[in-house]
Amino acid sequence: MKLPESIKKIEVYYDGRCGMCCSFHEWINRQPRAYEIEFIPYQTAYAEEIFPGIGTLDPAREMIVRTCENEIFRGAEAWVLCLNSCSNHQMAARRLARLGLLPIAIHSCRLLAANRHALSKVFFRRKDKALRKELHQMKSPKCEDGYCLTK
Repeated sequence: MKLPESIKKIEVYYDGRCGMCCSFHEWINRQPRAYEIEFIPYQTAYAEEIFPGIGTLDPAREMIVRTCENEIFRGAEAWVLCLNSCSNHQMAARRLARLGLLPIAIHSCRLLAANRHALSKVFFRRKDKALRKELHQMKSPKCEDGYCLTK
């Protein structure tokens, strides 16, 4: 895989209903940025609006990345490009993009993609439980005349 030389921005089309995909999105967003990255759940109308025909690329099967030059990357190559967007992980991305390691990355991504929903239930459900617990601990405000003041 040849990483593009000058990237200003990439769009990442991912499964917005998958816990593992959303956790990856959150992790990438916390990293120092080498270039701009926009995450777009492929299920949204916005995805089809800015990338007509996205559904024909079968985004439910694997992540898709589109560069500002309209180059398309899928699966492991898309994942490597996302990793390359992180200033602190560009060296790892370059290593994974080489012919020696790319087949391992491809196999790993295919294995994860095929099992991502089951893995999400096992490893990423804690986030849902923590959110549920926090919501149940919130107290309803006492409102007079049906209007509540917010602070």
